[in-house]
Amino acid sequence: MTTPTTPATQASPLRTIVGGLGWNSANQVVSVLVNLALTPLLVHRLGLAAYGTFAVVSSFRGLLSNLDGGLGPASSRYLAVYAGAGDRRRASALLVTTSCLLVLVLGAVGAVAAVLAPQLTLVLHATPHLRGQAATLLQASMPLLVASALQAVLARAVVAEHRWRFMSATSIAALAVYAALAVLLTGGRRGIMGLFWANVGMQATALAATAVGARHYLAPGLLGLLPGDELRPLLRYASRVQAAALSSSLGVEVDALLVGLLFPVGDVGLYSIGYNFATQLSNLPQNAVGPIAVTLSRTFGQEGLHGTLTTFARLQRLWVRAVAAFCVVGAVAAVVAIPHWLGRAERTAGVVAGVLLAGQAVQLLGTVMGELSKSVERPGLESRYLAVGAVVNVALTIPLALAIGMLGVPLGTAAGAVVSTLYFLHLAHREISVDLPSFLSEVPWGAVAVATVVTVALELLADRIAPTGVAGMAVCAVPAAVGLAAYGAVVLSRRARPSLGTA
Repeated sequence: MTTPTTPATQASPLRTIVGGLGWNSANQVVSVLVNLALTPLLVHRLGLAAYGTFAVVSSFRGLLSNLDGGLGPASSRYLAVYAGAGDRRRASALLVTTSCLLVLVLGAVGAVAAVLAPQLTLVLHATPHLRGQAATLLQASMPLLVASALQAVLARAVVAEHRWRFMSATSIAALAVYAALAVLLTGGRRGIMGLFWANVGMQATALAATAVGARHYLAPGLLGLLPGDELRPLLRYASRVQAAALSSSLGVEVDALLVGLLFPVGDVGLYSIGYNFATQLSNLPQNAVGPIAVTLSRTFGQEGLHGTLTTFARLQRLWVRAVAAFCVVGAVAAVVAIPHWLGRAERTAGVVAGVLLAGQAVQLLGTVMGELSKSVERPGLESRYLAVGAVVNVALTIPLALAIGMLGVPLGTAAGAVVSTLYFLHLAHREISVDLPSFLSEVPWGAVAVATVVTVALELLADRIAPTGVAGMAVCAVPAAVGLAAYGAVVLSRRARPSLGTA
């Protein structure tokens, strides 16, 4: 079948990735700004206990969203492969098949959770006066599981054609709806249910817009189901991805649940603030991961394994040189910036963010190799290394939390991230190719050290002069920007910049 003429097939891979990074980053910047403005308002209106209750219920819903049988992540890889091969018939059949299966699987998961909601709120350590709202929130959130999963599959059909601009605009529009509704609905007696309705508005906007965008890349006359001989490999792949998703969840949503089980619900709010800050910051470079993953899968569909490995080597070198100092500098800045943003009483949230970012610094380096393993049909590698990380996380988190308090949770999580990433490097060399370049060998360690020292020195000064509120956050961001600029200057001065030719 002839490959359709689309922008994704005409542009060079590197140009396409940079374009995707730009649009995804624009969406991320808007998201960060909205959260910077909304978080203090929501904490003030709802109180730390109610905000923590909403956070822990959201974490539980996030955990349930990963119980989709691996169908969501698997569809991402297969839709990109089909797009690379120009096969709209199979892409359309895959979308219909996956959507039907997701409704069945997540519908059943959500129904069970809704029935057990009153008991779950007791386990999740909700304060007595909030348990009724927490149970109602949990039950009402279950239909959003299915809606969110369907929107994600439609979005994967769009981004398989590298339409990052459309998805960025869709996300920004949905976020605007959420922000407006959150401001309008969280006052008075609505409490945390006001945030629920804000999420409903956001999800409805995203689903409707994504459905409109996806229709251009499917074959409406061929909207059947995948035949059995094509469905079985998809389900095998999905089962391996499901194991990876569950392992990943143990390092994300389960941490917030552990805080809720072991400590006062207010600590969940502090943990959630620190975790969300760290996630938002680390997601800035991660905005390039989607375009990279689609590029690798499309290359596999067009050129097979050899061509994919060649493309991977170039992309990994660019990636590591670009992000090596990012999370390290961000960790230093977070410890200082968050207390100035929210107040000295929330200093613990800053430490949580800093510790998590330190662990993510290593994990970020291996991101492109993780996408390679999925694009060349080795999803089992991801499930194995993430399982190791989850075991290390749980094995360290609980005793650390009992010994030193809530900060033991992010320490265990960071340790699990580092150990699992190093183990994954070993697996990739053994089971994909012994000639795979190590992401550690690409790190300009001297430049990272310079960036860290510069940032620490300037943050100590900023901590003395920065005001409170968003202005304080902005002042504390300046040292981080200077540190990253110093990193870039050292890297470029050593002529370490890789070729910017076609990847």
